[in-house]
Amino acid sequence: MDPSKRTREALLARAEALCDAITPRSDNVDPAAGDGYLSTILKAVKMDGAPPSTMAAANDYATSAAKELTIREQTAGLIKTTQDIATLIRDLQELWLFGGLDTLQNPADQETQKRKAEDVAGMIEVLAQQTPGVKVEAREDTNGGV
Repeated sequence: MDPSKRTREALLARAEALCDAITPRSDNVDPAAGDGYLSTILKAVKMDGAPPSTMAAANDYATSAAKELTIREQTAGLIKTTQDIATLIRDLQELWLFGGLDTLQNPADQETQKRKAEDVAGMIEVLAQQTPGVKVEAREDTNGGV
């Protein structure tokens, strides 16, 4: 994955764009009011003036063919978008697993980790300098037991 696409903002923008392609966020409660894939499919299926619970047949072959084409195109787009969402999920899992996803870290946490690493390095240095069989005197724990 491109390093510029690993930032928090880029990942959120990618997720929001994919979700908006399926069904855009809006204040309208009518699911057919948007311009996403699902809304367009619902508009194609719904006849003018028909109640939302019924699906009346198309008036002629041309209308039926146009609606079928629209539904097929939008369904293909919907499938492609859901595949892209699955790819995004896999990318996020890989970033998390291999340590490339550090969007939750705080700069103060980095300083704490650096201090702990220096403490561990100091302990390793003391152990490396002592001769085998010599016991090291107990040191005061400065990590709070960690």
